[in-house]
Order: sequence, then C-alpha cells, then structure tokens
Amino acid sequence: MVIRKIWLVVFIVALAACKSQVVNGKDSSGKQPDWVSGESFDYPHSAYIVGKGSASNRETAKTRALANLSKTFELKIQEESTALSDVHSQVVNGKESYTKDSRLTRNITIETDKVLEGARVAETWLDKSVQEHHAMAVLGRSQAGKNIRQQINELDQSTSTELSRAKSGSDKLLAMAAMNQAFNLQLQRQTLQKTLKVIDLKGVGKPAKWNLADLRGDLENQLLALKIAGSVGSSDINNLQRLLKGAMSKAGFPAVNGSADFKMIASSKLTDVGMRSGWYWVRGKITVKLVEANSGKVRGTHTWSFKTSANSKDVAVSRLVTKADKAMKNDMKNIVLDFATSVGS
Repeated sequence: MVIRKIWLVVFIVALAACKSQVVNGKDSSGKQPDWVSGESFDYPHSAYIVGKGSASNRETAKTRALANLSKTFELKIQEESTALSDVHSQVVNGKESYTKDSRLTRNITIETDKVLEGARVAETWLDKSVQEHHAMAVLGRSQAGKNIRQQINELDQSTSTELSRAKSGSDKLLAMAAMNQAFNLQLQRQTLQKTLKVIDLKGVGKPAKWNLADLRGDLENQLLALKIAGSVGSSDINNLQRLLKGAMSKAGFPAVNGSADFKMIASSKLTDVGMRSGWYWVRGKITVKLVEANSGKVRGTHTWSFKTSANSKDVAVSRLVTKADKAMKNDMKNIVLDFATSVGS
C-alpha cells in the first residue's frame, strides 16, 4: 500500500503538539540559544532527533519545526516498496510467445503518526532584532525506536499467521491470498526497518526473519501452480479468445485444455455509437469471471470499458481490440491476485 499521506499526518501532529505539548515547552528570551545555529546541549543528537523551523509567526515556526523533524524520516519512508520484473513478448513464425519473468508491484504506506508519536516542540525563541520566531521540535530516539519495533513485531506475528494459512490451506486461491498478504506485510516491515535504521545510530535496526525474494518466489510458484482453463461466453468481439489466451499467458498461467482448478470465462459487449462530428464511435466492455471448475462458484469478476473512434466502424473496432489486448495483458495477474485477496479477507 506510495506515501502521500505523510504531510497530512505532519499537520495533525503539529496541531496536536501546538495545542497540548508546546505548553510545556521552554520559551527562551534574550541571548540566542545554542540550538538555533547548532546542536542543543539539552537535546543532543545522540539521544534526540531534532527539527527546526522559523517564521514571523510563532505558531507557524512550531509547525515548520515539526514538519522538518518529519523530513528526517521522509527520505526513507516516502519510497515505493516495489518488486518488479518484466514479461517480454516476441513473435516467431507468426506465433506470439512470452519470456516469463515475474512482475509484482506493491506500493507501501506506513502509519507515520506512530513513528512521530512523542514528537513535541521543546523550545522557542524570538529574535527581537528581526522579529523572527524560531522553534525546535524533538523526538527521543529511544521512544521512537520502541514504537517502530512494536509495529515490526506486530507485522512479523501477522506474517507468521499468513504463512501458516498459506501452507495448511487446501484451497489454492485462499493459499495464494495468504501468501500475497504475507509478502505485503513484509514489504511494510522493510519500510519500517529503513526508518528504524535512521533512528538507530548504529544503523542496524531489527533484521528481518524472512527474505523478501524468497517470499516473492513462493508467491510466484503458487501463481504458476494455478490451473486455469480459459473460455469465452457471449461475445461481440471475434478475437476475444485470442485476447484472453494472450493475457493469461503473459500473467504466468497459460490456459489449460485438460483438467483445471478454475475457469476464466470472458464475455464482451460491443455498442455501435455511430457517427459523431465526422468520426465513427464504438464502445466495448470485456468482463472476465473466475469460477471454480467443480462447483461453479464465482471467485471474482472484473470488467474493462473502452471507447474508440475512427473514420470507419471496422477501424474503430480494430482500435478497441488493440486497447483491450494491452489492458488485459497488463492487468490480468493483478486481477487474479485481487480475486485471491478478496476471498482471503
């Protein structure tokens, strides 16, 4: 789950600090305090993480100090935790084939309010010569480390539970959902570990018990083990069978013709919009449905919608098919992962 919410968290923390914690802060007067231009004697780097801010308004200076404190972590936690590789296609003798590499992408968001819990504006100072307010926000390293280690422990416990589910379950889709969840939990843990290493002066943090590459490999193996038969229901698009087969192949589970655990059933509906402003328009919807082969139980449904135009109906339809082909190949793996996650939740 890219971190964009951090600034919202910063302002929430800032407001809370300004209303409650700053009351106990020290307002310096007279001579410039040591922390304005250097390290604070009372809040040394070895024990505290410090953020400073200045403004013509005292409250704004305090808010900026807290925001700057958060930037210490931002460079580490405002990252996309992503595991990527590619699937390459090639055409040989008129036949399309695929070079199989896994592709899993997950954006991770962590709760930065927990990381910053305990942050406060410790001191303020007014430079009367220029009427500029200075503020210093502090966060104890030991408290911050304790908070993050607690979150890491919770993620590790949840990971262990999900891995047990993945190994003990007879339902392949539920097992894949559990493995997918374990992988995502450890991605979150990796992000917290980066943050913890910022707090820990030794740069060690808390090493992970599980290797992300191994977890990703296990998840890919479960994807490959899925036996899915592809079929087409009602369709207004003649090439739908080819589109489905190509998308499934690229996702890593080529359609099987014999015994299968699941059926991926595709259907489509094409709507002739007609001529508008000199262009011929068509709309199309393609729906895929994953069904248990034995029971017929639906495990997930997804629909794509498209709209294209051209000088003629045939060209407009051809463009729509090209769009559909690209979208299905790009989305199919994550769609199946979403099906697994939804039934596993």
